[in-house]
Amino acid sequence: MNQTASTVRRNLLAPLLAAVGAAAGLTYGSLGARLPFGPPLVVLGLGGMTLVLCGLALYRVLDPLLRTGPDRVEAPQAPARLRELERDKQAVLKAIREIELDYAMRKVAEPDYKEMLQRYRTRAMRIIRELDVGDNYRVLIEEELKTRLSAMAAAPVAAAVSTAACPSCATPNDSDALFCKKCGVKLGASA
Repeated sequence: MNQTASTVRRNLLAPLLAAVGAAAGLTYGSLGARLPFGPPLVVLGLGGMTLVLCGLALYRVLDPLLRTGPDRVEAPQAPARLRELERDKQAVLKAIREIELDYAMRKVAEPDYKEMLQRYRTRAMRIIRELDVGDNYRVLIEEELKTRLSAMAAAPVAAAVSTAACPSCATPNDSDALFCKKCGVKLGASA
C-alpha cells in the first residue's frame, strides 16, 4: 500500500510541476512584463512549463547516477562468462533460424542442411547446459567426463597400438609413424 502511494505521488509530480512552471510564466508575463492576453503570453506560459519539465527530466537522469546512500540500487551484473554464453546462445539460435529459412527457400541442399543443423543444435545444447550449470564448473567437468567415458566404453576396443623401436636410438614410436619422434630418423621399410 505504501509503495502504491509513493508511485502515485511520483506520477503526479511531473504534471503538478509543469502546471506550476506554466503559472509562473503566465504570472511573470502578465504582472512583470505587463503583456496582454494573447500569443506572447501563452508562449511565455508554455516556456515556463517546458523549462520545468526539462529540469525534471535532467533530475531524473542525474539522480540515479549521483545517489550514493544505502537506498541506491545496483543492477545485478551477470558474470562476464555468463553474458558471453548468453550472447553465444542467441547467435547459435539465430544461425539455426537462418539455416532453416535457407533450406525452406531451397538455397541449401538437404545433406548440408542436416549436417549444419545437427552441428548448430549440438553447440546450442552445450551452451544451454553450460548456462544451466552456471559457475559450478565441477558439475560441468563431471558431466563431460561421464559422456566421454561412456563413449569410450561403448566403442569397440581398438587393437592395442603397436609400437616400433627406432633402429637408431631405440625410442618406441607408433607403428604408423614415418619418422622417429626423438631423433627424426626415417622409419619403415625404406630406412
